[in-house]
Parts: sequence; structure tokens; C-alpha cells
Amino acid sequence: MRNRWLIYVAVGLCFGFADWYFLDLLASLSQNQALNENLLQAPEYFRVMIVMVLVISNYGVWLIPVIPAAIYEMKRTQSLRRAAISAVIVWSAAMLSYYAYYAFMLMFVGLPNMDFMLFLNRQSVTYWADWWPPFRRVILNQFVEWIGIAVIGGAIVGMLSAYVFKSLSKRRLQKTSS
Repeated sequence: MRNRWLIYVAVGLCFGFADWYFLDLLASLSQNQALNENLLQAPEYFRVMIVMVLVISNYGVWLIPVIPAAIYEMKRTQSLRRAAISAVIVWSAAMLSYYAYYAFMLMFVGLPNMDFMLFLNRQSVTYWADWWPPFRRVILNQFVEWIGIAVIGGAIVGMLSAYVFKSLSKRRLQKTSS
């Protein structure tokens, strides 16, 4: 039983890291000059559809790790509560790794317009005074906001997906027995 929870944490940690690069891919698509020029010539409904697909992809990808975890937990324990907790763990671990990687990138790799936050610049007299406000705004505040969403949304999505799975399983069982 203990290993399942560690697997949920590992899945979440890996997903949070991978989501960083998925968002990077989506951002690079929006910055593609040729693609943008072609979209400007496309009909309005097509542009709206593309924006909807990008937004759905951005948020919908978060269902990929959490639904299987909740369903697996439902199969193992027959508990909606535990399925919800598994989803919360996956999303919370994902948030933790996403923002930890974000902090790592800010400090050691550098991100556009944030070079002053590189750890290499720590010799500057005002480094920590300059570093703390953007770190708090970009990392800590966003993490606190999204971890709340991970807990509440994870519980809802985990419980819903387990409930739907349980309902569909009951129907399938009733059809096969009749």
C-alpha cells in the first residue's frame, strides 16, 4: 500500500517537470512567425478553434496523470475518498516539482528578462534585495495559488473520475450478468 502512494508522488513529480517543457512547446508554437502569419489569413472561427485547442491542451494535459491514479486507487480500495487523495497527491507533487524546477531555472540557467536572478550574480551588493521580490511573486505566490487549486481541484477530479469509473463498472457488470 505504501508503494502506491510513493508512485503517485513520483508520477506527480515527473509530470510537473514534463509540464514545464510542454508549456515551453506551446509557447514556441505561438511564437512561430510562419504559423502566426498563416493563422492571420485563416477564417475567424478557425482562429478561435485554435485558441480553444491550445487552452484545453494547456489545462487538459493535467488530467493525464490524475485520472489513471484515481481509477487505480478506486480499483484497489473501492474508496472515493482515497481516489480523491491520490489525485491530490499527484497534482500537489506536480506543482512542487514544476515550481522547484522553475526556481532552479531562474537561479542557475536563466530565463528571459530575469538574468539578474542568476546565482552567478550573487556578489552584487543588492543581489538578495533584488532577487527576493520577483522570487516571491513568480514562485511562492503562484505556488500557493496553484497548490490550493491542486488540492481542491484534485479532490474533485479524483472523486469524479473514480465515481464515473465505478458507475460504468457497475453498468458493465449488470449488462454482462443479464
